[in-house]
Amino acid sequence: MRDRPGGTDRAVSVTVGYVMTLAISTLLLSGLFVAGGSFVETERERAAQGELTVVGERIAADLGTVDRVVSSDSPPRENLTVDRPLTLPDRVSGTGYRIRIEATGENGTIALESEQADATVEVPFRTSDGVAVGNTTVDGGDLLIRWDPDAEANGSVVVSER
Repeated sequence: MRDRPGGTDRAVSVTVGYVMTLAISTLLLSGLFVAGGSFVETERERAAQGELTVVGERIAADLGTVDRVVSSDSPPRENLTVDRPLTLPDRVSGTGYRIRIEATGENGTIALESEQADATVEVPFRTSDGVAVGNTTVDGGDLLIRWDPDAEANGSVVVSER
């Protein structure tokens, strides 16, 4: 071996290798955490959308049940009593949600929106001729779907929180 006038630099290669290994490991782990975090968030949104779709379809089915009972009775329907309690979860994918029901004529939509996850679902529904559904917005959870003969001109199906 030859000695240099300034000394030896053999120990520097071990230190530089160690620092480079730490830097590369930190970059790889950071990349994994960033990629994994967005994957988890996407899966959470998908789960919320799936749960909201199921909840919306349950509401639409029960609106259809009340609609069939009301449409089977001939007008005037002031003595008709129909109450349909509906048990729904308070939360979907760990967050609360809101239910917005909008109807015009025989067609309507049930829009469900998660509070924290960016998940929104719309479920269409249809009612019989002469059966109106009142527009409303309620929080997720237990609902009551009922016939209200005093609502609107000829009565209406009303959705409210229990």
